Amino acid sequence: MLDSLYIKHFRLFKELKIEQLGRLNLIVGKNNSGKSCLLEALYIYAKNASPRILYELIEERGENWEEIMQPEKKEPAILETPFCPIFHGYQFPELGRDGIEIGSLKEIKKRLKLHIYAYRTIENEDERRLVRINEQQLSDDNPLNDADLVIEVEQGGEFKFRFSLTDSPKANRWRLPKNAETKLNVRFVPTKQLTDDTVAELWDRILLSPSLEEEVKNGLRLIDNSIQKIVVVGRRREIPMLIYDNKKQLPLKSLGDGATHLFHIILALVNARNGFLLIDEFENGLHYTIQPQVWDFVFKFATHLNVQVFATTHSWDCITAFQTASLNSQEEAILFRLGRSARKSNQGEVIATTYDKQRMQTVTQAELEVR
Repeated sequence: MLDSLYIKHFRLFKELKIEQLGRLNLIVGKNNSGKSCLLEALYIYAKNASPRILYELIEERGENWEEIMQPEKKEPAILETPFCPIFHGYQFPELGRDGIEIGSLKEIKKRLKLHIYAYRTIENEDERRLVRINEQQLSDDNPLNDADLVIEVEQGGEFKFRFSLTDSPKANRWRLPKNAETKLNVRFVPTKQLTDDTVAELWDRILLSPSLEEEVKNGLRLIDNSIQKIVVVGRRREIPMLIYDNKKQLPLKSLGDGATHLFHIILALVNARNGFLLIDEFENGLHYTIQPQVWDFVFKFATHLNVQVFATTHSWDCITAFQTASLNSQEEAILFRLGRSARKSNQGEVIATTYDKQRMQTVTQAELEVR
């Protein structure tokens, strides 16, 4: 579990420091303040910066548009590579400098780091090897001349793997280690909801544990307490069905977006044992009256399954429900607000203001605006 958070040169964050995290963490802030970026950073951290994951996040935002518009181009220039948007300011740093860092604020050696380097292939009769070159050694006329530009991933000061920036991410020729994506168990519930394939996969895992299957049903009963059973049907097992009795069977979606969102949160939570649960816009479709019970459920199973939860919200009802649920739990719960600094030294940079349980209670009782 992360006790604090440090993010450097990733998307909106030139340097973000959060001195305290809890098991349950709720993130607020205005639009374009970095809430979703923070979840992405945690996802990348948990997934060991796998190029497949990086590309999926870029593709989700439509930031690979140049690749889509020019599919026939065989040798993309370095500035046209789709990996550029993950770096602060949408531009690559100098070789070996100002790379991305994600991890604990307090445990520097354990941070995940991504730096850009250039390599040249040296061949002779006996061997073929890669040699790292510096920026001065690159050709002034063509920075890609006889060189491969790569992202190198390291953690704890140790090299993990590298992947090329000049190849298609979907057919990357760099060989990645088998454990490149196994740093932490992580589940991400996006605003667009989970895909049908993901739901089917997570449900299959639930079926291996009858006690967790029952808890998933208990969670959905917050919306309709007459649900007796859940099954997933369809050619690709993509349709969750609710069984009330032998005569009444309804697709989950018939209960509305809130029920589907709740189902996805619960599915992801019980499949995130010993890892992270990331939820973008927790309150989507959930009526304010059930949000305290939903948070109680999340607090309970985050403790039981050793899951660290990070969720974003724009809703005051969600904030108050989170604060209420935190009082019923022994776990540390943290609310933090992302905003832009007004100080001359770092004006415009994203900073975090942290509220522990006591400060949260003061804020909600006084109805102070923190969103």
